[in-house]
Amino acid sequence: MRLGHHELNKTIDEHQIEMADIVKDPKTLVFIDTNILAYLYKLHSTARNEFFYWSDSIIGEKRLFLPGWAANEYLNRVTTNKLDSYTHKSKEPSQAKKAYEALYETASLFVDDDLLKKISFQGNRTEFLEGFRNTIDSLEQYTCAFKQQFKPGDIHAEITNHFSEVVLESDLANLCLRASKEGDVRFEHRLPPGFQDNGKGENRFGDLIIWFEILSKSVDTKGTFDKVLFITNDEKSDWVYAPKMRAVLAAGNRKLIGNNKPEIKIADPRLVSEFSQKVGHSNFSICSLATLVESLSKGDPTRFTHLAGAIQIDIQETEEVVAEDVVEAGPEDVAEAGAEDAVEVVAEDVVEVVAEDVVEAGAEDAVEAEPENPAYVYDEEALQDRNYQVDAPSEINNIIRDLMSHNWYSQNPAIYKISTLRDQQLSPSSCFVLGRNIYQAACGNSQKAMEYIASLHRRLAIFPQETAQHILSGMLYEVYFDSNSEFRNKAKFDYADKLLSLITEEPYLEAKTFIRSHLHAHRERLLFIPGDTEMKKVEIVTEPAENEQGEPTLILQSVLLDGTELIIDGVDYFAETTFDLGEVRLTISEAFAIPKWALTCELKPKPPYVAKFELPEGKLLKPEQA
Repeated sequence: MRLGHHELNKTIDEHQIEMADIVKDPKTLVFIDTNILAYLYKLHSTARNEFFYWSDSIIGEKRLFLPGWAANEYLNRVTTNKLDSYTHKSKEPSQAKKAYEALYETASLFVDDDLLKKISFQGNRTEFLEGFRNTIDSLEQYTCAFKQQFKPGDIHAEITNHFSEVVLESDLANLCLRASKEGDVRFEHRLPPGFQDNGKGENRFGDLIIWFEILSKSVDTKGTFDKVLFITNDEKSDWVYAPKMRAVLAAGNRKLIGNNKPEIKIADPRLVSEFSQKVGHSNFSICSLATLVESLSKGDPTRFTHLAGAIQIDIQETEEVVAEDVVEAGPEDVAEAGAEDAVEVVAEDVVEVVAEDVVEAGAEDAVEAEPENPAYVYDEEALQDRNYQVDAPSEINNIIRDLMSHNWYSQNPAIYKISTLRDQQLSPSSCFVLGRNIYQAACGNSQKAMEYIASLHRRLAIFPQETAQHILSGMLYEVYFDSNSEFRNKAKFDYADKLLSLITEEPYLEAKTFIRSHLHAHRERLLFIPGDTEMKKVEIVTEPAENEQGEPTLILQSVLLDGTELIIDGVDYFAETTFDLGEVRLTISEAFAIPKWALTCELKPKPPYVAKFELPEGKLLKPEQA
């Protein structure tokens, strides 16, 4: 649109789905900016590997490139020994310790026994100050990690290994000459990109040179690629802009709201126009790494679990302060940003069902005999939660609506607010739907939802026992049943290990009874039934060998699950051929919906060293096909 959008008739969800479709399209040419390489220095190794796994797949399709000028900017950091400027600053822990020391000194001035009684501290002033002092000192064992983690040379080696072959062979000298001739005129008339860099002492034409490279490569490959995507964390207004309004879905109706928290940012129309004139089509898009990962997480969250979590920690350093303030506020202060993006629901009255008498401990055999009589019964709208009345006024529904929004900016603050429900009277069905949506958000890579599941035992302990069981029942139901209450062809097993461990404990007997009852009709399709504690035996047979580099390795000859061979004949160029023990266990766990803790692995023979296992040529580890 040549005149730009004041109102963008697109929801956050629609925008992200569109971005995911664009980047996954084999006819999309992808460029990455220098700041994406720089961002990799902020990520832990597992998150980086997820990014490399994705980028390698695009490179393998010969459609991802690094502009020559982006490589040049990065090279300047290498040659001047400034790569460590990309890393997190290691002085932050010492600053935090100083802040706690200052708090301790302040506490020493005013804390007395009367104050300690008001905050229910179990001890006197001396014990309080000693505990405070010991806590500050104990932080050293954790903060010392910050002194060791920054190894820019190792990360540089990874970047070189993955991206050296995709740097554009541009004539940078000629591009510099062209930019110096055209740049001042463009900047004087605020023609993007890069005019906001006009005041820079050096490299003020860098963005313009990258733009010239994008145009040139797009022209050269337009017969192969009909879309172009530029991934950059530079969101200045000389690349992208945020329309004033964007669309949401509320109660089945489409309406416009302010485009904020989060914003949809799109390419400047002048860039799209210039691109169209030079290339012959207008399919040019720009997105940040955070938008890219959140968009891709909607379709394949398990590929980006750690990368998504790391990005959310980075972008929400200030958001968490706001979220904590919201927790202290009343329900009228619940953040609405993105909440209207919730899935559409059907208007039906919610009928509250009173739970039947709790099944007594030891009644598991009775449940097997009468699977139609679970301990808890929930509304049909909760079992088919696509029809749940999320717009009904209540604080728990506000939280559920934010969790349903499918965007991290709404989901993460909503997780903070769950603890405010602990003293409220809540219907069993609402708690059940809350549990389903906490689990959904975690599976969608909401970082705070993932943390919630990781510490689920502690999180549920703040609620009355029945409320905790209703929430857990909802989570368990989400693992095995979809929003229409249909049994899933493939269980949503990403975070099920924690849930299935909890229901082996007596306080969660009713949740176990509930899910076992609903799974009774599907027992023949499951190798593991929730509540089971019997271990499944995995027998791994290997043979020592050497890889192409002459290094010792182990060849996987056989992987047996309770006597069934899981290695099959076949060739799949996109399938994994190298595994460690944890990856073998994870592959089996995901294929058969068996928690990893229920798989005991026996290596034959037991190797004298920790090693990777390699599949023989023409073999695949495909448990679901075995």
